Amino acid sequence: MNYKKLMSYEPTSYGKMMNDKGQEIEFYEHPIYGDEVQVICVCHELELAEYSTFFETDDMEAEHGEYQPWFDENGKLYMGQFEA
Repeated sequence: MNYKKLMSYEPTSYGKMMNDKGQEIEFYEHPIYGDEVQVICVCHELELAEYSTFFETDDMEAEHGEYQPWFDENGKLYMGQFEA
């Protein structure tokens, strides 16, 4: 997903979280399709944006961290535990 194009639409933010990798992830609603599509995860520091696999943020923000979003060094979004 094109980070700059997404941000140019000034999408609605659902909130933020800090993952265990120290990346601040902000959750956004799609600027055109709203809640009809998955929540978008954005890391502003890395200028990356990608669809999550969730329609709500609850599981991604849960304390257990099982579905915690994070971006790898290639810009790919993962949902869950870090690779060893």
